[in-house]
Amino acid sequence: MTRWQTRSNRLRQLILIFGVLYTLAALGWLTAPYWGEAVFGDDSIGFAGLMGSPLTPGALWELEQLGYGINLVLVLGLLLLAQWVFLCPGKGFTVRLAEQGRPLKSAVIAAAVMAALLTTGGIALLMELPNWWQPTMEAHDGWGIFYIWAGMLIAWGFWAWIFFIYWRQGDRYTQFGKMIRGLIVGSVLEVFIAVPVHVWAARERECYCCRGTYTTLVLAGTVLLWAFGPGIILLYWREKYRHQRVLPTCIECGYDLRGTISAGRSKCPECGAKIGKAGIAGN
Repeated sequence: MTRWQTRSNRLRQLILIFGVLYTLAALGWLTAPYWGEAVFGDDSIGFAGLMGSPLTPGALWELEQLGYGINLVLVLGLLLLAQWVFLCPGKGFTVRLAEQGRPLKSAVIAAAVMAALLTTGGIALLMELPNWWQPTMEAHDGWGIFYIWAGMLIAWGFWAWIFFIYWRQGDRYTQFGKMIRGLIVGSVLEVFIAVPVHVWAARERECYCCRGTYTTLVLAGTVLLWAFGPGIILLYWREKYRHQRVLPTCIECGYDLRGTISAGRSKCPECGAKIGKAGIAGN
């Protein structure tokens, strides 16, 4: 293994470790309404997590902890479903990426949902500056949240159209990677902007979770949590894919198939597996 390969492996391991730590921190944040009061001795921390954001329907608040638990399970379940939809291009439950092909509608739809959340977070951040976010959320006796969801649906359709057009060129490994990197960069950028704005635009309110900047943090953090799953998987798949393009090997025994493929043979000389299934020629 060369020096650059060693460094590349270490970098992937660091990204994996960071992704796991962030996931644990995000789960702690989401479950704060249950353990926050016991640890900090302040019931205000109980309004953390998804509370106050468009991801929490107001009807569930009346059920208090039970309602929030149902909401949390639904959000995490939808995130996992969206990750699977993004990574699974074909029928069935097998996660397998093809090199070329038409834009994957399921993957485009899943990524567009995350982009719509980032768009909503950016709008909430801008609306917090003139103090418009909370009045909009509470407009027309609470119906303002439905207007926000309508805007999110419009943003979803817009990003789905953009991603579908963009995805027509290039192999899917590259396109998947670019889309994940864009979502991660957008999430991090919104977080870095929202934190100082949250401190600067101080509001005298009962709960900080009603502010647009907190909604930005929730939505950006949700997208980042979603992106780390496919991102880490694609990080390893892409390296395996590129390695097979340069050095095709049998997936059954690991035998070097360069000479075998160039000679026009259809089976691995080591274990007899068909190259159509075992080598890069079969992908």
